[in-house]
Amino acid sequence: MALIPCPACGRQVSAAAPACPGCGHPIATPADRPAAGFKEALTRPETIRSGFTVLGVFVAAPWIARILALFLFVALAVAVVWLKR
Repeated sequence: MALIPCPACGRQVSAAAPACPGCGHPIATPADRPAAGFKEALTRPETIRSGFTVLGVFVAAPWIARILALFLFVALAVAVVWLKR
């Protein structure tokens, strides 16, 4: 379970706890907490890293496929020449 700070004392409390064990302040339920907006979700570092990863794969994948195809073609050509000896 995630730990969240108590709004009253700042102590780390389980998100599932009904109240803070230190001061007794009630902890908001997930339905009471405001949901993160779309804009905030897009600006999180994990989201930005994931976006760059997807972009990198999109750009690099054709080059990787071409290099692998060239390698396989050369290996096949060498095998054919070797077997025709």
